[in-house]
Amino acid sequence: MKLLTCLILLLTIAMSKLPAQSPPKEIDLFKYSGKWYVIGVIPTHFDKDWDYVTENYTVMKNGKIDIYTTYIKHGEAKTKSVTSKGFPKKTKNNVAWKVQFVWPFRADYLIEEIAEDYSYTVVGHPKKKFLYIMNRSGKMEAALYKSIVDRFTERGYDMSQLRKVLQ
Repeated sequence: MKLLTCLILLLTIAMSKLPAQSPPKEIDLFKYSGKWYVIGVIPTHFDKDWDYVTENYTVMKNGKIDIYTTYIKHGEAKTKSVTSKGFPKKTKNNVAWKVQFVWPFRADYLIEEIAEDYSYTVVGHPKKKFLYIMNRSGKMEAALYKSIVDRFTERGYDMSQLRKVLQ
């Protein structure tokens, strides 16, 4: 009986450390700002061959977001970069955005999940076209990564397309 009680206690403690599983209700753009490392990706056509990917978000005075992305393309050694703009939708509490890589085209950007302490985030698309698992350190515990993969499989993303990004 003591063993069963200990197992239940350990399971309760482990479960309490799992991140929130429901989509965020609101994003604090200033907490969201800063450097993110891409850990796993269901890529778009443009970033399918990228590793060592970082994204740096900066809130501008007008409420838009400057995004500076660095990466190294497979088979190359030189770090490259691209800039884009984020347009958070205030009516969606900054959870849904449009992102513009090339004027005048904008893509949907949806913050699907974020740690309470903003240490990791999962960004996707309303039609589940792409997914980015990102964190602040460039390394993610295997248990957390697996729990994210499991949740987003349940949410309808094709996780067979997910690949880990070298960091």
